[in-house]
Amino acid sequence: MKKILLLFSVFTLLALNAPAQTQTGYVKTKGRLVNGKHVPGQGLTGATVHIKGRTSVLVKNSNGLFSFPVPANRFVVQSVRKNGYQLVDADAAPHTYVYSTAPIFLVMETPAQLLEDKLASERQLRRTLTRQLQKREDEIEALKQENRITQEQYNNTLQQLYDQQQSNEKLIAEMADYYSKIDYDQIDEFNRQVSELILAGELARADSLLRSKGNMDERIRKLNEHHDANVEMREILEKSESAEQLTREDLARDCFSFFRRFVLDNKTDSAICYIEKRAGLDALNSQWQADAGSYLQQCGLTQRAVDYFRRAIESARTLAKEAPEQYEPLLATTLNDIAILYAESGDMPQALSLFDESHSLFRRLAQADSLAYLPNLASALNNQAVIYSGNPANAGRVESLLTEALDIYRYLSGQNPEVYAPFLASVMNNLGLLYDNAGRIRESENMFEQALDLYRKIGSGTTAYERDYAVTLNNLAALLFKNGNRLGESRLMLTESLDIYRRLAADEPLRYGPMLAAALNNLSVMDFSLNDSKEGEQAFAEALDIYRNLLDIAPRSFLPFLARGLYDQAIRYYQDDNLEKSESLFRESLDGYRSLGAWDADRYMPEVAKLLRNLANVCDKRQHWDQAGELYQEELAINERLAATDPDEYTSHLARTYGNLANHAILAKNFSQAAEYARQGLAIDQSRLFIQANLAAALLFMGETSQAEKIYRKYKNELRDVFLDDFSQFESLGIIPREAEQAVKSIKQILQQ
Repeated sequence: MKKILLLFSVFTLLALNAPAQTQTGYVKTKGRLVNGKHVPGQGLTGATVHIKGRTSVLVKNSNGLFSFPVPANRFVVQSVRKNGYQLVDADAAPHTYVYSTAPIFLVMETPAQLLEDKLASERQLRRTLTRQLQKREDEIEALKQENRITQEQYNNTLQQLYDQQQSNEKLIAEMADYYSKIDYDQIDEFNRQVSELILAGELARADSLLRSKGNMDERIRKLNEHHDANVEMREILEKSESAEQLTREDLARDCFSFFRRFVLDNKTDSAICYIEKRAGLDALNSQWQADAGSYLQQCGLTQRAVDYFRRAIESARTLAKEAPEQYEPLLATTLNDIAILYAESGDMPQALSLFDESHSLFRRLAQADSLAYLPNLASALNNQAVIYSGNPANAGRVESLLTEALDIYRYLSGQNPEVYAPFLASVMNNLGLLYDNAGRIRESENMFEQALDLYRKIGSGTTAYERDYAVTLNNLAALLFKNGNRLGESRLMLTESLDIYRRLAADEPLRYGPMLAAALNNLSVMDFSLNDSKEGEQAFAEALDIYRNLLDIAPRSFLPFLARGLYDQAIRYYQDDNLEKSESLFRESLDGYRSLGAWDADRYMPEVAKLLRNLANVCDKRQHWDQAGELYQEELAINERLAATDPDEYTSHLARTYGNLANHAILAKNFSQAAEYARQGLAIDQSRLFIQANLAAALLFMGETSQAEKIYRKYKNELRDVFLDDFSQFESLGIIPREAEQAVKSIKQILQQ
């Protein structure tokens, strides 16, 4: 299984207000919730805080306390550095702060701890989703048993539930990232309790606690009344607006908590309601607008999502014009993040424009402060490369983007290896995949091996990086096996990655089960090729069991994995001439892809056509002529539709189908039909030379010897072996008519001259 690792950077807006002279602050780790209890963070000594326009401050106090004089009302924290640590809040530096008697908090963690916290949050959230899914399934099942819904309503309701469950995957990652970065020292007990209840899956209690503060619409109404009163009370406006902003932020937090609570409860309409309420609280808050757009896009409400994306960009541009030093990083990140969303929705021109603008901003910012902004630039470059990697036509651009990101991470890793080495390894993995797909085997192998060396130095056995280590192991093992290099070592790599996936899947089966099954499937293919059929059968059987168990939970999410695994094994049995087993697996895979095609025709119907072609070929070899003919005709109908909508991609496929139909008609001794199919295929694509072989044979067996001989002579050099192999097959099957036997002998003599 191959996986591309994405690196993300997110800026959020932070504002502090007040007056005075000496600013204090703390550099610390974040407070956590551990088993439902608040565990305070610890101060970090030895950190360096870089303040623009003055000497850097070294944190010497064991509790992380530092201080420095502030000559003006505002100051800029350029960066905060401590070896092996990184800022939890990406917007904390560089950032312009307003002087305050209250301390500022600069929260740092090791990358490994941050990732482990994120994975722990993901586990809790996924468990909640699984429980809620089972609860809804039980409710739907009860409605059916009580005859309160029809069978069709039952099927549609379940499918909507599974579709919604599948679309939540990205959102879960974002929510886990959000919770893993909260410094629980800096939020009040109420919000700690809300977070704890949502993470623990106690959604009803979270709902009750949130509602204890009153009706949200009533609270917003009171806020608006407060705002109206402020307009009339200019003499106390500054104090009142400060209170207004605090109320606004409190309302926004609660709206967001309601939103997360309803997402986990699979109540999409309510989740949309609260994420939009939050966005409506402040049109200039770019992050709130982007969050609303992102969720609406996931829900399929594309036009509404685009409206929020536009507001996010407009607000970021407005703020950047008013205070470029403070808000240009926000604008650059907003442009990058929304470019990703546009690309995922298929609007590549808009995505490309936003990516270019984002990169231009990050490059300019990095010229002024390389260590502060180069990480953002490298992350943005990598993300754009990942977005464009799905189209082979973009290979050159993808390589350019990844190479630039690689150079930046090499430099950053030299400055702070503990923080940036994992990012460097991820980009190396991505380049390895790119080179593999381009057939640049030696370069691909080199990249994968460098990435593995980095992961081993970081500590591949840690929870934070063992998944990425396993992915790269799997990629290198597949590369070596595919090219017949170091097969024994390749199997050891695959086995090592398999052990890691087993450990991960034991704790999170929904997330890592597909990876485990894919690795088992790869091991099965490898063992069969190494003539270890017993081990191969066991690995394949285990992979199928995993896929089928996952299928019971969410069919649409996991059916692609099962269908692909069945297809791979069907190919393997076909290569071993076990046609009966191959046909059985092809048919089961075809059933899976038919279901997927009914859900998403654009994505899966090409796969259905491929399955039909392979299955028809097996049926021809087993002399099941009628079945093969029906399968080829079905493939033909699909490829005709595909070629009509995308001729550049599928016209060649259509010609191949006609060529296969010509061969099938010869095997069925329908020579005139074979000639007609061959001519139709060649009229579409003359480059498919195998069709010439089928046309020549059909003409020869029809008695049109002179026309056939012209083809045999014309393509004698290119197709001699193909022609002779065809004759051998036709003779063994008794296809050649008696009256054409002499003509066949003459053609053989011509070919062998």
